[in-house]
Amino acid sequence: MSGLVINGPMLKAAVYSMRDSLKQLGREVNVEAISDIVEQHAFTTAVSAGAAGAMTGAGSTIAFGIACASTVVMYGRLAGAVGVRLNNGLIKAVASAVCADLSAYIATTLVASALVSFVPFFGNLSSATMTGIANFAFVYVAGVIFIKVISKFGISRIESMTQDELKAAAKSVKDEIDIKAAMKEAKESYKTKS
Repeated sequence: MSGLVINGPMLKAAVYSMRDSLKQLGREVNVEAISDIVEQHAFTTAVSAGAAGAMTGAGSTIAFGIACASTVVMYGRLAGAVGVRLNNGLIKAVASAVCADLSAYIATTLVASALVSFVPFFGNLSSATMTGIANFAFVYVAGVIFIKVISKFGISRIESMTQDELKAAAKSVKDEIDIKAAMKEAKESYKTKS
């Protein structure tokens, strides 16, 4: 996916804001690499989740697990890309907190996807599409949140945070974002990528 234009204004603003805040600390950040990490994880999650969503019944639940696992890996890659030293336990904790907070925004879609999946053939295709797009949006927005946490709190402060402080930081950033607008932006970004 390297070389892609950052289509979503929210992702673009988050990445450039992080770059500017880290530049003040003497750290250079490759904006394209950061946005690529988010977009790669969102897109691969959409494909995996779409495949899982095609399964009758529980496929959308499996897809949500895929999205959460992808978020953990994405957070580890983002932290590494900007030089934030967080242990796996902290990365998993903040990713779990963000996944829990964002789950309400895709729950309806995943339930509808599960119900539609019982309709032979077209139901499975519809379920796969719904689940893939919802999970793309989920991971995309989770990426924006983590980037904004880094931008808002700074590397040294994040590295010294406890698990509870890091979760609270992610929640405070999430609460500052219009999640519905972010999900809509992510879905539009998906349409331009696929």
